Amino acid sequence: MFSVATDWQDHRATIAISDDLDLVPRDGAENAIAQAVGTPGADAVIVDPAGLRFLDSCGIAVLVKCRRQADAAGMAYRVTGPTDMVRQVLSLTGVLDHLSGETG
Repeated sequence: MFSVATDWQDHRATIAISDDLDLVPRDGAENAIAQAVGTPGADAVIVDPAGLRFLDSCGIAVLVKCRRQADAAGMAYRVTGPTDMVRQVLSLTGVLDHLSGETG
């Protein structure tokens, strides 16, 4: 079952996403990340996809859209600790460096 959890420490939100990030649960993930980006005093959003089993184009669109929102707000945003499957999908679609700063 899809879940998203936000943990706040020192003005930084870490958002853990698990199960499948695709068409159906995308709104829940997008809302959680957008809420963190819009929180006054927040200076960073870290998205942790370590619990994802599946990621499709809808999920990638959420991660990229939220990155743009964070950039517009002058906030740090990174996707960290992706599973091999998530890393491969992000690399194949050309967004790994943009989202995580890692080379794929």
